[in-house]
Amino acid sequence: MTSQNGLNERQYPSTDSSVLGTLKYHAQVGLRCKVRAQNIVGDDVWFLLRDKQAWISARYVALTGTVPYCKDVQPTPLTYSPEAAEAMG
Repeated sequence: MTSQNGLNERQYPSTDSSVLGTLKYHAQVGLRCKVRAQNIVGDDVWFLLRDKQAWISARYVALTGTVPYCKDVQPTPLTYSPEAAEAMG
């Protein structure tokens, strides 16, 4: 995360959506996929976190790899399971 104030995790990809949590400055998280949604200071991409059903704005994320669009990712019954959250890779 590049925002020194932290970054809100949202229920949906919009600042009008409920805040589910907060990520601290320099936090590293896994990203499942991305969508185009509300524009935040010139960036309309939002990421879905890998370990929970929460969204963050790409405006404050420094990527170290590629992230597919959500339309290209097929969820499975294990997608949001405790086992998947604990797995490595």
